[in-house]
Amino acid sequence: MSTQARSDEGRSVYSVTQLTQQIKLSLERTFYNLWVAGEISNLKQPSSGHYYFTLKDDQAQISAVLFRGSTRHLRFRPEDGMAVLVWGHVTVYEPRGAYQIRVERMEPRGKGSLQLAFEQLKEKLGKEGLFEPSRKRPIPLLPQRLGIVTSPSGAALRDVCRILHRRFPNLEVLVYPAQVQGDIAAAEVTKGIQVLNRLAKATSIDVLIVTRGGGSLEDLWPFNEESVARAIATSAIPVISAVGHEVDYTIADFVADVRAPTPSAAAEIVVRNKEEFRERVSALKDRLGRSLGHRLRDLRSRADRISSHQAFAAVLHGIETRSQRVDDSVHRARFHLDRRLSRLRQQLQGLAARLSERRVDRRLGEARTRLARLVARLQAAERQRHHRARHAFAEVASKLDALSPLGVLGRGYSLAWSAQGKLLRSSDEVAVGDTVRVDLARGRLHCRVEKRDA
Repeated sequence: MSTQARSDEGRSVYSVTQLTQQIKLSLERTFYNLWVAGEISNLKQPSSGHYYFTLKDDQAQISAVLFRGSTRHLRFRPEDGMAVLVWGHVTVYEPRGAYQIRVERMEPRGKGSLQLAFEQLKEKLGKEGLFEPSRKRPIPLLPQRLGIVTSPSGAALRDVCRILHRRFPNLEVLVYPAQVQGDIAAAEVTKGIQVLNRLAKATSIDVLIVTRGGGSLEDLWPFNEESVARAIATSAIPVISAVGHEVDYTIADFVADVRAPTPSAAAEIVVRNKEEFRERVSALKDRLGRSLGHRLRDLRSRADRISSHQAFAAVLHGIETRSQRVDDSVHRARFHLDRRLSRLRQQLQGLAARLSERRVDRRLGEARTRLARLVARLQAAERQRHHRARHAFAEVASKLDALSPLGVLGRGYSLAWSAQGKLLRSSDEVAVGDTVRVDLARGRLHCRVEKRDA
């Protein structure tokens, strides 16, 4: 429709549409590409993704709209009561005949948009508990394979690899190449964390490093994006964040399991120097030797105390007494045997003399036969006495073996000791979860108490 006014009885008459279009052209040509300062109120964001709000000061107000296509440059979240600077131009919304500011850019007043966005996201994730120390996982002592998300051409990767090669050259490294600066950097870093997590089981990745070198707040901004923070928070692999220099802090640092001040420091956290491990192993070996020596001396001392116990002394005394009795019995048997043989010899000599005198061969033969019988009886008596002595000694040894602790163990019994070396006589002396040493006839067992019965 034409914007030219019609002539009506000598007067110029505009339609409402014509007048609105004239005002629109005039305003939009005059108020174009300008900055306006004010406070946000009545902020609304429908499902379309556009922002509608009122920009006001203490004396006036004006409607404003920030269309969805312009929100991609918005780093913070607008809120009611926030003082802002907006850049755009004045337009007229013809259906209502209302003018408004079409906003193309928005910045918070008094604080940079990136800093405000950083604080807003930090507060949001902090309330969700993503920074809690209880969520932090330890870094493996000796990782088999390391995953790194960073730029393949950046100095950060070279620093990390240099430290790894110097300290532990046989550690395997898997690098996911990602841009670490620019509009698509956050998406690539997020994807890198997710991809390495999916590969973790097949490739045995134990720890991830998300890193880049230093730069401005704008350069480091991808590591302040919510997508990167949530990818780190949901990672099944422990994550070390090493972004920028020591003075730089990002949202990734707060969410990660460990924050390293520099990429080189991240590499030093992941692996320790081989020489440090060797020194540690040597020190542990020395400690083990000293501990075993002390334990052996303690066991010997305990064995000496046990062997000198009154009960063992009484058993030993009984053995010595019975052994002495056996010796006495053998001595008496030999004495009586010698005396008996001496008498028999004398009788034989007397008989021989009488036989020689009487020349009675028959009496001599009888005497010899009698002597042989007596000798046989004497030998049998000696063997029987020796047998009785041996039997008595065997009985004493058997009783002693029955009283011996080793004999008790040999019959299937065992001795239980607490972790403090105390002999256990009741289940009340230990608790569930305690370690117990059980001595058997051959060997010992180290056990953990799972259940305790009275």
